[in-house]
Amino acid sequence: MKLSAKLILFLTVIMIFTLSPVLLIIWNHQRNIIFEQAKIQAKTLFDMIIITRQWVAENRDRIEPVPAIATKELSKYANKMANFRFHITSDILVNPENAPDDFEKEAIKLFRNGAKEYEDVSYDKKIGKIYRYMAPLFINDSCLTCHEYQGYKVGDFRGGISIFIPLKEIEQSIKANNRLFYATAFIMFTSLLIGIIVLLHTLILKYLKKLSLSAKGIINDKSIEIPVFNTGDEIQELSEAFNKMYNQIIKNEENLKIKLKEAISEYMKIHDELVIKNQELLKSNKFKSDVIDSLAHEIRTPLTKIISYSDILLRTKNDEEVEETAKKVIVKNAGYLNRLFNHFLILTRLEYSTFEFKREKISLRKMVIKWLNFYNDDITKKNIQVKVDVPEDMFIVADEDFFDHVLNNLISNAIKYNIDFGKIEISAKYEGDKIIISVYDTGVGIKDEEKDKIFQRFYRSENVKKRISGTGLGLSIAYRVVEKMGGRLKVESAFGKYTVFTVTLYNK
Repeated sequence: MKLSAKLILFLTVIMIFTLSPVLLIIWNHQRNIIFEQAKIQAKTLFDMIIITRQWVAENRDRIEPVPAIATKELSKYANKMANFRFHITSDILVNPENAPDDFEKEAIKLFRNGAKEYEDVSYDKKIGKIYRYMAPLFINDSCLTCHEYQGYKVGDFRGGISIFIPLKEIEQSIKANNRLFYATAFIMFTSLLIGIIVLLHTLILKYLKKLSLSAKGIINDKSIEIPVFNTGDEIQELSEAFNKMYNQIIKNEENLKIKLKEAISEYMKIHDELVIKNQELLKSNKFKSDVIDSLAHEIRTPLTKIISYSDILLRTKNDEEVEETAKKVIVKNAGYLNRLFNHFLILTRLEYSTFEFKREKISLRKMVIKWLNFYNDDITKKNIQVKVDVPEDMFIVADEDFFDHVLNNLISNAIKYNIDFGKIEISAKYEGDKIIISVYDTGVGIKDEEKDKIFQRFYRSENVKKRISGTGLGLSIAYRVVEKMGGRLKVESAFGKYTVFTVTLYNK
């Protein structure tokens, strides 16, 4: 419901509740006025009749009728000339025509008890409402002329004059006034209502409508501006407040979008991190599962040999040859297990994504010489000719512990899989920002179909795995270390002739 309709309804209800008791009071007051006017008229007539009777009584020598006859004749004349009537009556009748009716009998009864007047309203089918009034008549000196013979004396009650006043004309006059009053009130109320509505629309509603249209338009088009009305009153304050509120909403919306975007970005970042961590976790679990399976397989044989030969040592007495053989087997397999577990620990460290290499400046030649010295007995035993072509002033930047393992693995393999009186050539050179390190041997070589497999964990070439001990993890670890350092490890080989491993490092 519109505000103007609500206002009309509200004012109408207020007017109804306000005017109802007022109209009731006015109606009751008008009713009293009708009776009062009728009573005044009746009393005036009564006084005029009394005056006429008194004048007739005091002038009997000049006019013929007695007061009673004059009163009766006047009554008949009034019936013809006026709308009121009167009737002289008494409970002690001389003329039967003056017999009292019920109203008059009740009045006479009251007069005899001291009442001064009596009135009532009755209804007649022809005339309508009638106001009836009656006052008593008392004997005075002029009355004794006619009534003294009846035993009356001055002051005695003789009867009364009953007056009939029709109320129809008075009521019609009051109703005409009422119609005028109601029409005037209706015109005033309607004019007031129209004035209030026009004023309300001019001062308030048209501005509210503009604000409402602007607010609805903003939903689809945020470029629409909220108007500010220069009315200098509450409407201007409202439009200014509305403008500030809208600007604050726009600002909050922009802030909310920024925060939402940041939250989504943060969420996506966390999601991506979780995906990566989940992939790493899956990879780590697969790695552990693979390593544990492989480790269980690899340790079974050396562990069995250690247990068996340990048992032989316990049971053998005074057989130096058997004891010596058992000790060598136990030491060899224990060394194998030691290398296997060391490799396993290195592999485990490499699998962690958070693992970071140290960056250390390392003398490559010193590291090469160190391992050649370490394996000097094996080199001498096989009469291997070793050539080192690594500059004295060549340094690489790498994690010394891990790269030490790479170089150890390549040199030990070059010795282990070499032939007697073979050759090993270790060289290094700069190529731009790269350092190329090569380990060449004249060993058993690698078949072409196995070159892609030798860097896999626990893989060993078919031609050596039964003759030469090894964990199958050394090259796998070396490959991963070089790769994680940002370099590359590759192999070239001719089966039965030579093998050369080349490490490429970026010396940054």
